[in-house]
Amino acid sequence: MINSLDKLIDDAVERGILQKSTNGDRLDSAEILVDRDKFVNFGSCSYLGLEYHPQLKNAVKTTVDNYGTQFSTSRTYLSIGLYDELEHELSTIFEKPVIATASTTLGHLAALPVIVEPNDVVILDLQVHSSVQMATQILKANKTPVYLVPHNDMDALESKIKSLSDKANKIWYMADGVYSMYGDYAPLDQLEKLLNKYKKFHLYIDDAHGMGWTGVKGVGYVRSKMKHHEKMVLATSLNKSFAASGGILVFPNKEMYRKVKNCGTTLIFSGPIQPPMLGAGIASAKLHQSDEFEDIQMALKEKVTYTNRRLKELDLPQYMITDSPLFFIPVGLPKVILNVIRRMKERGFFLNSAGYPATPIKRGGIRFMITNNLSISQIESMLVALKEEYLLGLLDEGSSPNYVAKQFRLDPFLNDYDTSLTTKNENSFLKEEKINSISEIDNEQWDKLFSKNGMNSSKNLLALENVFSNNLPKEDNWDFKYQIIKDSKGSIVLASVFSVSLMMEDLLEDKSLSEKIRQLRMEDKYYLTSKTLLTGTPFTKGRSIYINYKHSDWKFAVQQYVENLQQVAEQEKVSKIILRDFTDDENKKLESYLMELGFLNLEFPNNCSVKDLNWNSFQDFMGQMNQKYRYSLRKEILKYEDDFVIDYNKPKTDEELLKVYNLYKEVHSQSAEISVFELPFKLFESFQKRNDYDFINIYAKEDSETLLGVMISVVIDGVYYAQLVGLDYNYAREKSIYKQLLYQTVLRSKMLGCKSLDLAYTAEMEKKKVGATIEKVNGFVMALEHDSYMEMQLLK
Repeated sequence: MINSLDKLIDDAVERGILQKSTNGDRLDSAEILVDRDKFVNFGSCSYLGLEYHPQLKNAVKTTVDNYGTQFSTSRTYLSIGLYDELEHELSTIFEKPVIATASTTLGHLAALPVIVEPNDVVILDLQVHSSVQMATQILKANKTPVYLVPHNDMDALESKIKSLSDKANKIWYMADGVYSMYGDYAPLDQLEKLLNKYKKFHLYIDDAHGMGWTGVKGVGYVRSKMKHHEKMVLATSLNKSFAASGGILVFPNKEMYRKVKNCGTTLIFSGPIQPPMLGAGIASAKLHQSDEFEDIQMALKEKVTYTNRRLKELDLPQYMITDSPLFFIPVGLPKVILNVIRRMKERGFFLNSAGYPATPIKRGGIRFMITNNLSISQIESMLVALKEEYLLGLLDEGSSPNYVAKQFRLDPFLNDYDTSLTTKNENSFLKEEKINSISEIDNEQWDKLFSKNGMNSSKNLLALENVFSNNLPKEDNWDFKYQIIKDSKGSIVLASVFSVSLMMEDLLEDKSLSEKIRQLRMEDKYYLTSKTLLTGTPFTKGRSIYINYKHSDWKFAVQQYVENLQQVAEQEKVSKIILRDFTDDENKKLESYLMELGFLNLEFPNNCSVKDLNWNSFQDFMGQMNQKYRYSLRKEILKYEDDFVIDYNKPKTDEELLKVYNLYKEVHSQSAEISVFELPFKLFESFQKRNDYDFINIYAKEDSETLLGVMISVVIDGVYYAQLVGLDYNYAREKSIYKQLLYQTVLRSKMLGCKSLDLAYTAEMEKKKVGATIEKVNGFVMALEHDSYMEMQLLK
């Protein structure tokens, strides 16, 4: 994810959208200078605009004069008296014990490891703020179980509470009051009912975006909807509406307050809020309690009401309509968002993008805030401009209001736009064929594109179609689909096979994580599994998408292809789309373009292959390897070769085939490098019948009846593809049977006159010892949901 995010941010920086700085020697209310251009700023979270209030500004000046710029002492030893005054004023507002922290994030890090005790469990809302998620990593390190529930899903939450009630002391649910991306709310009425219903249930809630602009004395959204429950801890921010610095923790009782103050690590070891901002905080707290403050809140409320009304009148979409000052306009892919942002900058308005990884990559949007620094006139001008530029930005990138409505499951909007604005479909001459079986395709034409570059030959695909259909286990039913895109002359621009199947979410995750998930699957076979759309099939490798890069319109064909994949993904309710296997050269051509279409690079295991089988003697073969691997080959493989009997007979009976299958299952049960379902016996029956499949069997010389290992391979267009290994682990390690099988596979592929040998993924070191070279494999993924990713992050 880091590499993908880095590329997305770099792209936005290059476009002049992100990581900007203001110019000029002062800031003046809502207007900012960026790159010497003036913008009306809709990117500020200072909702009440108090940073310009004379009481706060004067307080900062006075505090600097009286106390200097900093007081650099840990609060464990000594606090400047301004801290006591600030916390007293805040306690008056919240009517509960309060600790002021240097930031809301540092507040989470102080509180959570203290209040979440041994035998407690934690449940996170899927969209709880990143700072809370970060703090729970400490809890996980302390062996606290952490679970995830879908966003605002109270049924899922209650079900989880019930399932954990007998196992846990306290059950902590962590959520936001106002969610920072979409501006929607936590269902506080339902949460309060759960707090009252379940004795063990506790709530830790971050109201950073709800603070100040609502509630009596600016107590915030959460406390405006419910009293401070005896089982609730509230965290919030002094950096947004409050216009000061730091965060606050509000506790239900003095005992919890005392314990966090004594033991919170970031209260002991982190620096304090410095005097100037303590002065601003005190002034803001007093302002919150003044007669003037309700008028300040009302002024913002009127602007928010106006914005909601105008958005409706202009027929612009909102993901969630609320009375918060935070607005999210659904858009879609990053490239479309950046287009609209750029257009709005050209009109003189600074808005924020909201996208991956905070949202799924296809469900990002425009995020803007309404503050008291803005006038009604400025809001009106921005919204009118947004309607125009939003529509043009969508159309410019090949999107549309209908597409956005479909992606976000919204009612139709902007139905009456001028269709002449739509960019001419320049690839309308590209004709596509959608086919459901390889039997309906010209096999000779197909194999010219695919059989020389992998396992997706027509013969192999037809056999797999027959195997992976009409089976009882749902993981053994794969939906095969084919797409061919041609130009007006009938020339193929793009062709592909892809499949929809149930796959494990940890397919390519770290081995240690997959081991944890494997244990959880002992209770639930389908834990962290979902439908996945994969180019090729889960059993084949090599080229699964042919693209004629010499054709002038290959990019149009790719876009058309991706649109079809997305339609299939929506119909089949898949969690992700994976495109594979690309060479480095293809990766360079596709990376930027596919990123625009919503795909991120996916790191695949390297492939291992013996490229040259054109040697005449064993000495020639050894001569191709470096000294280190020649030594390993002699010591670890050739030393034991005479201890084995090798034959190439296929199993003749069901009993013999079952022995092979059981050896395969042994290997599968112990492999965690690539997480896949166990293949069905039905597939092995097909191997037995096909003349293009080859078996290498290994027996001990002193016991030629006991099968110790087997390699199952297929020959396609002169390439020997080693596919499946079976090992008897009672003997496998003693005499390196796996290494012996690899060596025998090299010999067998040479014996059959093959031009090269593909040894597939993993075990790179062992395969190098038999002459294999390593090739990078490139792929791309479009994640269509966040739940499984978050779940796996919690397990790490």
